Amino acid sequence: MMEDSLEGRSPSRRLRVSVAWAGLRERGHELGLLGDSVPATDRLRAASLLVLYAWSAFVVADAIFAKAADNFDLAVPAPSHGVAMMSWYTVQSGALAGGLFVLGGAAIATPGFIALLRSGGWPSVRRPVQCAGAATAAAIVALAGLVALAHTVSRAQRNGGLLYHPVVGYYLAAFIATTLVLIAALAICTAAAVVVTRRIVLTERVVAIEAGLAVAVAVAMIVMTAATAAWWAAVGASAPWFIQGTSPGSQASAVDPNLVATMVLMVLASATACLGVVRVTRSWRHLRLG
Repeated sequence: MMEDSLEGRSPSRRLRVSVAWAGLRERGHELGLLGDSVPATDRLRAASLLVLYAWSAFVVADAIFAKAADNFDLAVPAPSHGVAMMSWYTVQSGALAGGLFVLGGAAIATPGFIALLRSGGWPSVRRPVQCAGAATAAAIVALAGLVALAHTVSRAQRNGGLLYHPVVGYYLAAFIATTLVLIAALAICTAAAVVVTRRIVLTERVVAIEAGLAVAVAVAMIVMTAATAAWWAAVGASAPWFIQGTSPGSQASAVDPNLVATMVLMVLASATACLGVVRVTRSWRHLRLG
């Protein structure tokens, strides 16, 4: 039909985008992320997995924030110290709670995974599981190597001025490489978890619990995003030099590329999780009506 309508002409950019968008839309319907064409339990599962993807991206942002906020309590003066500390503890508590919710979801899905293996379903998940195992091993080795290398430089060289200190260039290179390995391992493990979850058989009750945990993870992400913004505002107002990594008391801007990237990633991940929550809420309602 496209060939007939184009009559030998090259397709325009608008037509290419339209076809690609239509394909993505149909893929979304097939996965249960759009529309109501698949059963409510499948839509709940798809929405929960969407939140899991968002959480994986959020973990990266939280790691960047943890690095940026390292030892901030020694720099922030008393007037802003309380707000900054409360915000920091809120972020850490949210990370712990979100991690526990994700582990809880994995735990209640484990019987389904064991049943899949017993029924001869290992070949269908072997490759992603093996890739996840290899990626996890590589991440552990890289992280152990970075920890060992960190003992060869001073605390100041590890936590500030890495881009400008000529002696610690090798540590900076190792830090960046390790970070990339950890992000890749997280992405591979998340993809493997999604593949396995789509293969296993879960009861309606288990799917509903998973969806509830996904909502809890999304709430934790939203709270952590707000707390990170509050921390940035408090530290930026009282000790902007800490954010920039310059000498104490010096004039500096509170706008830092790392924190900007952190906030953008947190907001995007939280927005994605909210889309999952909307799907969960709607699918729950249809499930009850059914």
